[in-house]
Amino acid sequence: MRLLIKIFGGFLAFLLLLVMLIYMTGHAYLFKGIRATYLRGEVSATFDDKQFFDQRTVSTSSDVFPLHRHEEFGVFSPSNDILLMLEETEASAFLILKNDSILYEKYPLSDESFTSNSFSMAKTVVTLLAQIAYQDGRIDWEDKVVDYLPELHGEFSQEVKLRHLSTMTAGFKWEEHYKNPFSTMAKAYYGNDIEALVLGEPIHRVPGKAFEYRSGTTQLLAMVLMRVTGKSLSAYASEVLWKPLGTEADASWHLDAKDGMELAYCCLNARARDFARLGMMVKNYGRVGDQQLVDSTFIVKARSPFISPEYGWSFWISKRDNIEVGYFRGVWGQFIIPIPEKDVVIVRLGKKHLPQSDGIHPDDVHRLIDFVMETL
Repeated sequence: MRLLIKIFGGFLAFLLLLVMLIYMTGHAYLFKGIRATYLRGEVSATFDDKQFFDQRTVSTSSDVFPLHRHEEFGVFSPSNDILLMLEETEASAFLILKNDSILYEKYPLSDESFTSNSFSMAKTVVTLLAQIAYQDGRIDWEDKVVDYLPELHGEFSQEVKLRHLSTMTAGFKWEEHYKNPFSTMAKAYYGNDIEALVLGEPIHRVPGKAFEYRSGTTQLLAMVLMRVTGKSLSAYASEVLWKPLGTEADASWHLDAKDGMELAYCCLNARARDFARLGMMVKNYGRVGDQQLVDSTFIVKARSPFISPEYGWSFWISKRDNIEVGYFRGVWGQFIIPIPEKDVVIVRLGKKHLPQSDGIHPDDVHRLIDFVMETL
């Protein structure tokens, strides 16, 4: 018995020492990460993890833009190949809008009221918010970032412009790794001071020369918006985007701490139908009803290649049948795919995506676009 007590006491002492070591080395965020992942049988962030984060509401209004059912709703169905793909990738929501009406809608893992994490689709939202701020005269895309964030540092910090942040060409040092618990991304996601973390990284390469996908650059752009507007990102998004879109429900944004800062590079939680309204606005070249919310020329530019042929201004670009399709993308297969040429918007949310055979785009993106081009 004494031996067991000694062993148990030694184990407790080891755990206490380990906990102290984790705190002392600045890795306390691991406890939140473990609770939100490993203790749920997951190995990374998930589309339904908002309960583990403080949230700030992105409010909607009572003036909802209606999404009527298409005349073929209930008759039309995707091919069996598409339906099997959705099952294989554990889709939680799948919508097809045709002519701004719901042609097809399915919720295999949830229902229409469920709010899903957008993950990096939020990057595109931040760029749209920045363009609205540009239209309102608050910023200029050619402005230097240090004019708004003088804390920015690094050898080339004086050269980086706002447009570099949106196009992922800022030369920003950032470790983009999603499953390593000790990575910058893990600390950004589960830590409690995203502003300090991002401002702690330098601009270490000449901006505008190379495409390097870095989540921290979107956070910098959002911080500029928060400083020029004097509002939280959620409040600004509610005012200039979420309400004008005519969304049907409030959204929410993950925060780094209670009353803290939005994780702008990810984590806008919303209903699939409201993501569809966002895609519909882009498909209609920035127009919602009779209101031109985002300049049409910017929508065209943003969905065209900047330096990488696969990426524009926070839009991924897939070229199919000689058409460049600019789409929103989240890490685990969150897609909003507007296809103006077919007057179609696809929304797909869920747990995972297919492999990336071309090394860039998930195969399901190509298959969904090809399905639309061939069928609708």
